[in-house]
Amino acid sequence: MKSDALFYQLFQTAPQIFFELINEIPACPYHFKSVTFKTAEKRLDGLLEPTVAGQTIYFVEVQAQKDEGIYWRILHEVVLYFEQNPAQQGRPWLGAVIWFNESRDPGFGLVPTITTEDKKQRIISVKLPKVLENLPDSSLALNVLRPFIVDKEAEVRQNFVTWVENIKHNDLGQVAELRLIEVLAQLIEQKFKTLSYKELAKMLNLVPLRELPSGQELLQDYSIDMLIKLIKRKFHFAEKTLNQVMARLRQLTLKDLEQLFEAIFDFKNLKQLNAWIDSRLPAPQNDPNPLANLQN
Repeated sequence: MKSDALFYQLFQTAPQIFFELINEIPACPYHFKSVTFKTAEKRLDGLLEPTVAGQTIYFVEVQAQKDEGIYWRILHEVVLYFEQNPAQQGRPWLGAVIWFNESRDPGFGLVPTITTEDKKQRIISVKLPKVLENLPDSSLALNVLRPFIVDKEAEVRQNFVTWVENIKHNDLGQVAELRLIEVLAQLIEQKFKTLSYKELAKMLNLVPLRELPSGQELLQDYSIDMLIKLIKRKFHFAEKTLNQVMARLRQLTLKDLEQLFEAIFDFKNLKQLNAWIDSRLPAPQNDPNPLANLQN
């Protein structure tokens, strides 16, 4: 799974990670979602909406590669969002581009500087390594994203258990804790090819979560719940269709579900989603696909 897709899962699981990265204390709880603009065939990767009316709306882009047009694009996405959601017009907002590597940031260039009444910028650039280095050791964002600032495998082996304990101290609940530990482990695997999830689990004196029936069930339920939320926001399916999709997702492996987190953003209709699921399932035995005749 790509690192940017992992970030969107992080923000779904624990929105406070985003606010730690931009050094803000939210005025109320937030929930994260992806938005597809109906008429423009464009997708906003990340949106954090407040649970209390009148609070700031946050637009999020996570960037690993250089993109000369990224600031124009996020500005365009903000305009599209408010154009298609007139009830939200007049609400305070902020756009944040999170860069894995500071050298990839092309700068704002000719993008107009938009500020709030107190002169704060409406669009900001977040240099991830620099931000992480300035967070306290107890920070949830820092402990989940340690691989971005750790270069030696020996340091991972020495401190992994401590990072996990710091994650658990945030009292997020078992499912959220498991998801964040999974993300931390996946980031470590991506950066340090010689460290596997099984070895990391042994450092915690645990059977790997993926090998525990209870761990598999928790992770699968959580993944399906997050995917259904994404699918509902993206396609606006009726409840009956969502329930049928959910039933089919339960036939997929945990690995398939994790791959779907990335693939879902490329689908434009139910037919494409349906075909992707079909490609992961064994051939049916006189059991027709319940979604085959549904139209998007």
